[in-house]
Amino acid sequence: MVGQPGSRASGMVGQPGSRASGMVGQPGFAGFGIAGQLGCDGFGGGGTLPVMEIMLVKAAGPGDRDRAYLEVDGVTRRGAIHVVHDLPHLVVESLFGIDDGLWGELAARSHAEAGRAAGARDPKRHKQGRIVSGAAADVPADQWLTPGHRLAKTVTNCVTNRWGDGPDTPAGVRGRAARQDNPAVTDLLARVDDETIVLAIRGVRDLERRWVAVPPGGKLSLSWPLGRDFFAGAGSGDPRQV
Repeated sequence: MVGQPGSRASGMVGQPGSRASGMVGQPGFAGFGIAGQLGCDGFGGGGTLPVMEIMLVKAAGPGDRDRAYLEVDGVTRRGAIHVVHDLPHLVVESLFGIDDGLWGELAARSHAEAGRAAGARDPKRHKQGRIVSGAAADVPADQWLTPGHRLAKTVTNCVTNRWGDGPDTPAGVRGRAARQDNPAVTDLLARVDDETIVLAIRGVRDLERRWVAVPPGGKLSLSWPLGRDFFAGAGSGDPRQV
């Protein structure tokens, strides 16, 4: 069952009752940026958010599909997750303290359009590697993406840089964000230090490698938000080079 003691690969950040505060990446959080501040009760915005256990099961073969099982407060349900596209969101939203993005909505069970979110990939953008894009059932994404989910989508695209727009460095991420002409994106990244951006870039790559290494029919256990142990060792080196 998802969430049995000791079963989580990612661990948990903080202890029950802790609360995030202050600037992302401020001194005193051991280089984990917002991840060093996360606790069971919330993020930098002070809102509450349940911790969620995630069990991903890779398709066993032709005709099978990847599956996701989500557990909150001892209740497990199937999640409408597109694993390859949504795992980068898990890293970015955890590190940057986005509590109302894709994974925050899933944890809070407020993601009313989860089915659309998992299936809404425009074929042209899918080939370009965009994260969550396009429309489902001819419904434009802007009609069902919440502001938080839209912000998470934009920032995640800036971090992953699937379309090769500049270098994969903090400066490159900030440059891509500036070209979005979106004050919410600019404001968010103004609170994120370069070391945290490096952690996000490396964390996305690491999580993608972990998923690729899972054999057909195999499982990968994670949590929302991702914990300290997931990012351990990912922040070493020059933050200008990733």
